[in-house]
Amino acid sequence: MRIYHENKGRPTEKKLPVVVVFRKPTGKKYHMMVTESSVDDILDEKKRNPLIPNNYEIVDMGIGESFIEKFKEQYNIK
Repeated sequence: MRIYHENKGRPTEKKLPVVVVFRKPTGKKYHMMVTESSVDDILDEKKRNPLIPNNYEIVDMGIGESFIEKFKEQYNIK
């Protein structure tokens, strides 16, 4: 008979969201993406399937939930 215990290690921490504001190459409208992946994954140009295509312009980037409302107001994103 096995007795299962909770994990005795360090408790898992909630990842901070990464907020990215970008523009498509043919448009003037700003778009926002919120993800829990790392900043390095977003900025890496050599990835096979990047989260944001390489021809898009990254305008602003922030780490934390407070940037969601701040960027919505600043760039008029709905």
